[in-house]
Amino acid sequence: MSAANLLGYRRQNGDIGIRNYVAVISAMDNSNPVVRRVVNAVQGTVALTPGFGRAMLGDDYEQHKNTLIGLGTNPNVYGAIVVSLEINSALAIAGGIAASGRPAEVVSIEDVGGTVRATEVASRYAMKMALDAGAQAREPMSWSDLVIGLECGGSDGSSGLVSNPATGKVADMVIERGGTAIMSETLEILGGEHLLAVRAKDRATGQKLVEAVNFCVTYASEMGVDVLGSNPTPDNILGGLSTIEEKALGAIKKGGSSTLMEVVGYGRRPSCKGFVVMDAPCPGIENMTAMASAGCHAIVFSTGKGNTSGNPVAPTIKVSGNPYTVVNLADNIDVDLSAVIAGEMSLDGAAKILEARLADVCNGSMTRAEVLGEVEIAISRIGRCL
Repeated sequence: MSAANLLGYRRQNGDIGIRNYVAVISAMDNSNPVVRRVVNAVQGTVALTPGFGRAMLGDDYEQHKNTLIGLGTNPNVYGAIVVSLEINSALAIAGGIAASGRPAEVVSIEDVGGTVRATEVASRYAMKMALDAGAQAREPMSWSDLVIGLECGGSDGSSGLVSNPATGKVADMVIERGGTAIMSETLEILGGEHLLAVRAKDRATGQKLVEAVNFCVTYASEMGVDVLGSNPTPDNILGGLSTIEEKALGAIKKGGSSTLMEVVGYGRRPSCKGFVVMDAPCPGIENMTAMASAGCHAIVFSTGKGNTSGNPVAPTIKVSGNPYTVVNLADNIDVDLSAVIAGEMSLDGAAKILEARLADVCNGSMTRAEVLGEVEIAISRIGRCL
């Protein structure tokens, strides 16, 4: 495949992004309304409005904080305004973002005198940042700078036959050019983990993957849930997937055929380039949040029966090979690969179409989720609030 030229926005720390967003971040759920008002008022901004944030403890709090810092330091983010009810939680997140060289401001609703004043102050910060970001020009970037997320949802028979393997071919292409592709959804691998483990660069990496899958099964069992009996889900079964192994064999195809270089934790940036597996939950919005926090520029989302969700920081490209879905959910599908099912296109041809769309999105073309505002975040929980 020929490599299209890519253009991006250079950051002070050496990152280069494909978008130049100003992120308006809520440190806790009770400041979400202020953040939404700011983003409605100022173009060029995106809202990061998680649930929870108050009375979180230990690892749960650290994951919440670090995920928001990761989102705020995603290569696609120019700078950030962090809004919170009180100052300390905002400072903890803004400090992590500022350490990357990005501009970061904080707004404490208590300190400025209520939500009306907080909306005004944050909007002025956001307006200045958006103007500064708008003055920055794109410059050449390499495919080796690119990090893509590999997601699937609403899987059916067409997923494993068309959209997942086409996604995998594009992942291999990015990796061949020196870039990185991150696959996740740990439980989706169950039944096929051995096929990924043998691709690992060494025994320890393969074993780490197997242990992550086994932990999911054990944890579910401790909660009284039989994952083998609850997966595939009812919509997967309606779409033609009969067993968890069948679902897994289709799901792992989106990981291509490259060597597994690393297994990382939730929202963690890889320490190397190449094919990486992230240990994170399967639900799409949670998983895409973790991928964006880990530095993904864009997410290729393979779907059979359809999915409408995107991420506010990492443009999400919806791809389907299901002839019904590409018509029924035409407003939400970016790449139609249904010609493969009809016998009118090869998988290599499908991969070329997807690669071209990825390059276009990297160079500024908007995805349907971006255009429609179908974007959301959800940070995974570890424990309960007290």
